[in-house]
Amino acid sequence: MRFRAVNSVAIAACEEAAKFMAGIAEGKVFSVAISEKDPGSIAMLRTWHGWMNETAVFMQLHGCRMPHYVDSKGIPHGTRPFNADDSHELFTHQYLGSDENGKRKSWVMSKSGDTIQASIGDRLWAMDQHMAYCAERGIKLTIPRKSEYWKLKQEQGEARA
Repeated sequence: MRFRAVNSVAIAACEEAAKFMAGIAEGKVFSVAISEKDPGSIAMLRTWHGWMNETAVFMQLHGCRMPHYVDSKGIPHGTRPFNADDSHELFTHQYLGSDENGKRKSWVMSKSGDTIQASIGDRLWAMDQHMAYCAERGIKLTIPRKSEYWKLKQEQGEARA
C-alpha cells in the first residue's frame, strides 16, 4: 500500500497507518477507539460572523437589498438593507448545505433538534470557500493571526507568515 505525504503531520499518520495495515495483513487484531472531534471554537464562530458583517457591508454598498417580508402567496413586500444575519443565512446554506433528510448543517456549538452541527472540516471548508468568494469580488476580510482558522491553515501549510 502506498501513501502520499502532504505535510509532516500526514507523513507520520501515513507511516502509522502503513504499520497497522501490515499488521492486519499478518492477521493481527487491533482495538480502535473513535471519538467525536470538537466542531470548532467560539473564536472560529466569531471570525465567521465578523466575515459575514464585512460581506454584508460590501453588499449594502453595492445595492443589495432584502424584502421586509414575503406574504403567503410568495410576494415580497418592501425592502431593507442586506445585513450580517442575511449574509450568515445565505452563505451558511450555500456552503454547509443540508443532509440527505433536509436538516440544515449549522455553526451551532451544541447539538439541537432541527439542525446538524457542522464538523470542523465543514466549517474550515466553508471559510475557505468564502475567502475565495470575497477575493473574486475584492471584499477585504479580517483574519486574526491568533485565530483557530489561522492555526488550521498553518497546519495545512497554507497560511502565509
